[in-house]
Amino acid sequence: MKKSYSSKNVLQERLSGSTEERGFFSYLFNSRPTIEVKVPYYEYLRGEVFCDDLRDNFESEVPFHFDASHLIYLLYEDFLRQIKMGAKNEQIAKFIMLGKKNYFRKRIQEKQIMKPISKYVFEFETVEEEGIEETHSEDAKMAYITIRMKKSELLRAEVLLHDLQPYMSSGESVTVEEVIAIVFLNFIEMIKKEGNTLKLQKSILTHLK
Repeated sequence: MKKSYSSKNVLQERLSGSTEERGFFSYLFNSRPTIEVKVPYYEYLRGEVFCDDLRDNFESEVPFHFDASHLIYLLYEDFLRQIKMGAKNEQIAKFIMLGKKNYFRKRIQEKQIMKPISKYVFEFETVEEEGIEETHSEDAKMAYITIRMKKSELLRAEVLLHDLQPYMSSGESVTVEEVIAIVFLNFIEMIKKEGNTLKLQKSILTHLK
């Protein structure tokens, strides 16, 4: 298996038997690698506003440093918790594929090419090509969030994505970074639809304790 499920490719590293350096600093950074998650800038700001609202309403219970990057990581932890509690792979795959479709669309571009009919005769044919990836919003401005997590958490997500392959659309690939973005964007979408309710805020607060 040579497929990579994240920028760190932890699963392939383990399967290939790669050895890690044993120095203290090497162990420290290798055991908690960083990954970069890309989301539309507006959604990132909406996450920051949610964190501010949470702090205003529950000041003494919310760490001062809690921001959108911590929220993203917290949501990802909750996603993994649901996996460990026995969520069905087929349902998880549908959630991820729907998120990929909604938040990571490919813009189809059309162009005309000259197709030979015979040695001296040509005709124009319109073909479709996948263009630049659009991430949820037409606004090109993106936020790039660096998240440090346990290597075991990254490995768990890569193993999950490998297990989900039979339920994925043919030829479709998803990375851990995309899954984290999907979980966060799904949460922001829920806020837009249902509002920033106290019930929703308290559900996040529960995971901070």
